[in-house]
Amino acid sequence: STPTQLGLIAQEVEAAGMSGLIYETPDTSQGEGGPIVETGEVTKNLKYSVLYMKAVGALQEAIQRIETLEAEVAALKGE
Repeated sequence: STPTQLGLIAQEVEAAGMSGLIYETPDTSQGEGGPIVETGEVTKNLKYSVLYMKAVGALQEAIQRIETLEAEVAALKGE
């Protein structure tokens, strides 16, 4: 009955050394008719917009490296 959610696990991204992509939000709770109060716990979230831009940059760098290597292979083959 729970919808499937796709995404990264913030704690794993943080453990991989990318803690700059993580932010925390305080968890809250509300009793019957009472005020919303913080529980003292936090939920870790990802800055997906930053992650996407970093991924695009890494992809561009990889494409450039592949093109360079392809050119070197072609030169070695005498093509």
